Amino acid sequence: MLTWTLVVLFLSLIYWLTRKPSGLPPGRWGLPIIGYVPLYTNNTRKIISDLREQYGDIFTWKIGSHVFVGLCDYELIKTTFNRPECQGRPYLFSFDMVKYHENGDIRYDTDDQEIIKFNANLRQNIELVQGRIQILDLFPLLVKILPRFVLEKVFKVNVIYDNMEQFKNLMLETIEAHVKTLDLDNPKDYIDAYLIEIQKERGSHSTIFKEDYVNLVITLSDFFGAGSETTSSTIRWLIALLATHPEIQRKMQKEIDEVVPRDTLPSLQDKERLPYTEAVLLEVMRYSSFVPVGVLHATTEEIQVGKYRLPKNTAIFASARSCHRDRKYFERPEEFYPEHFLDKNGKVITKKDGFLPFSLGRRQCLGESLARMELFLFATCLFQKFTASPPEGDSISLEPDPFQPILSFIPPYEVVLTKRT
Repeated sequence: MLTWTLVVLFLSLIYWLTRKPSGLPPGRWGLPIIGYVPLYTNNTRKIISDLREQYGDIFTWKIGSHVFVGLCDYELIKTTFNRPECQGRPYLFSFDMVKYHENGDIRYDTDDQEIIKFNANLRQNIELVQGRIQILDLFPLLVKILPRFVLEKVFKVNVIYDNMEQFKNLMLETIEAHVKTLDLDNPKDYIDAYLIEIQKERGSHSTIFKEDYVNLVITLSDFFGAGSETTSSTIRWLIALLATHPEIQRKMQKEIDEVVPRDTLPSLQDKERLPYTEAVLLEVMRYSSFVPVGVLHATTEEIQVGKYRLPKNTAIFASARSCHRDRKYFERPEEFYPEHFLDKNGKVITKKDGFLPFSLGRRQCLGESLARMELFLFATCLFQKFTASPPEGDSISLEPDPFQPILSFIPPYEVVLTKRT
């Protein structure tokens, strides 16, 4: 009798600790501890689409130790993400791991062995974070209870840490080189400007510009770690989309030819005179939705969202892909159609409701303007000189890789680049 009483008490405790709080939006709560883990697919985009279809534009999805609230309506996302109580970040093991990424403010040749190795390490980290590391994100208790050798053999955390240490050392070497050549009157880049601020604040009580360069390394990581893979992947989407839509490619090249002399590379000064080209680039970002659910926010206190109440520390994600495929904002959401970003006079619409590739609100991506400039320069220079097409008798898949659940990578493809004469 005592045994059954203890079993009932134990199960009751588990239920009480894992019960769904009242006031949350409808959704999937799943099993105690495990939560809702669909067995029919590991494609996050499909799961979110199914949850939205069943529960609407706001829903709950508990998985592992985390309670996620998904927002799929543009106006709801904009209102919620502007609130100061929604500016937190949930604890994720991968957030703690990936603190140092890239080296900035220095140019490398494409065949430089150091940068080749660096890019390989960066891509390896992204693949690991998108793969088995997610288990540690969703069940963070495992990090504390699993032996170190299991974390290294099964989850490869040592590989990520080793890659990060290489990134950190590479940046510190670059910073030290800047220290030796620093000209206080002629800063040549961001690192120089930062080093000058360190010298200005020597002897003060400031804790921002530290002489151990910790904050500088983290800032460079923020600048470039979040920017290199997103920009290069968007360019891969651009090439694939234009290769499979030759009429759009020809129209874009015609506009570039009319504005920029063939013996001159395009520059940012040409941007205002290339509205169709800019519309193509915006449409690439919409169609690909490379970061389909953005970076997670978290509530810093209990809040009311619509008719629902979200407890403190609730993780919130904004489904950019749902907004980008919403007929309320886009006439042909399933097609690659640059006219989505042109008004009736042919002028580009740079800010459009329903469009949030860089998120919204107080934590909107600070690198948006830099990313747009980079994409414009790469795209115009490339397609001024070359035409992209699929290999003869072959085709390019425009379906995101289903095994990459966090970022919408286009699967590897082959393309023919023909020099324009």
